[in-house]
Amino acid sequence: MSELQQLREWAGQINSIANGYKNASILYTAFNAAVFELLETPTTATDVAAALKWSERGTAMLLDGLLALGLVNKADNRYQNREAASACLVRSGKAYQGHILRHNQNSWEDWRQLEERVRTGTCAGKGENRSGEALRSFIMGMRDIATLSAREVLRAMDLSKYKNMLDLAGGPASYSIAFLQTFREMRATLLDKPEVVEIAKEQVLAAGLQDRFAYIAGDCMVEPLGCGYDLVFMSNIIHSFSARENAELVKKVYDALVPGGTIVIKDFIMENDRSGPAYGLIFALHMLVHTPAGGTYTFDEVKGWTDAAGFAMGRSIPLTPQTRLWIADKP
Repeated sequence: MSELQQLREWAGQINSIANGYKNASILYTAFNAAVFELLETPTTATDVAAALKWSERGTAMLLDGLLALGLVNKADNRYQNREAASACLVRSGKAYQGHILRHNQNSWEDWRQLEERVRTGTCAGKGENRSGEALRSFIMGMRDIATLSAREVLRAMDLSKYKNMLDLAGGPASYSIAFLQTFREMRATLLDKPEVVEIAKEQVLAAGLQDRFAYIAGDCMVEPLGCGYDLVFMSNIIHSFSARENAELVKKVYDALVPGGTIVIKDFIMENDRSGPAYGLIFALHMLVHTPAGGTYTFDEVKGWTDAAGFAMGRSIPLTPQTRLWIADKP
């Protein structure tokens, strides 16, 4: 590679990063206006503009932007969703991601404060105090993600021996619903904040599992967890808290488990030298923006919490390129 080619490659890399907001803006604009719902069949820009009462000129440019992003096809001046858009951006899609998109868009203003957060090392006590539609978008966004992740967990480990699980800070109950649907002898208790529990109850009722669920409404750092569980599942919890808080929470889990019971921590667990995964490195900044003391933690840090609590030697299972499981049993 010549020097000029190398310089062009480096410049292209930098410009691709710098222009990421443009791609996101195209996606959000189209999604918020339900453009993808209109593109399940081949449709012209004129028809889309008429349906949305938009300018034809601007609509055509936006649709061409979606073409550039690889989200739609174009033939004979008609646009149609590609497979990814149909699956993830249409409400009836098999992997609908609409709620998590809204949650990510709600983070836009907070991310604009990144420089201040880096300078101070915290979000100045702001925390993740969501309510109303912002809270619902977040919780249902967790469902969008967990619908796929729960299937990955079930492929990664055998949960058939467990009968009484605690879904700790379980949000919309997506994991416990999937586990109970797979194992008919299992029952679940979900602990989360009162307004979140109400959303979880909707999901449990829709799944027809209300007779096998119990609920604890409260803050997991404050509320007693109960006892008698043989499985405590913690998905994407530890990144919201400080290392000290996580150590305390893991000790509470230890006390809530029966002998032989298991803690499963699912999160963006980092390599011990924090060289990756790349997603977790960026997600740590997301926690800097949104939480007073959250972040992403290494295997050694998570192991330290379970060891200190009294668990036997833990083990890790890779779930996706960015997500890992840490599993430890109570002697």
